[in-house]
Amino acid sequence: MRLLKAFIRIGRVDTVVRALQKAGAPGITISHVHGVGYDYDPQEYTFAPGVEGKAPEVAKIEVVCRRDDAGRLLRTVVETAGSGCRGDGIVFVTPVERAVKIRNGAEGTEALQS
Repeated sequence: MRLLKAFIRIGRVDTVVRALQKAGAPGITISHVHGVGYDYDPQEYTFAPGVEGKAPEVAKIEVVCRRDDAGRLLRTVVETAGSGCRGDGIVFVTPVERAVKIRNGAEGTEALQS
């Protein structure tokens, strides 16, 4: 199994999620995060609540999938999240050692099924 962890522009979330669902992603987790890239300027951004100059809003999309599906789902994210401009985001793909569904104890790829 593989974990795809994509950090994308918040305005692209709906498009990417729809494309992942159409591509057969078994489940998708979306988080609202704040990200800073290589050009981070601490004078410009802050993480303090209610303070001006907050860090850019970014969405983190996570998908755990079968190893054979990872390449296809990765291409789906890259194709639908990208605009060709700086700040489009990044995707990390890592191995998943083990998955266990809490409800019924199913393991591995069976844990990814409903």
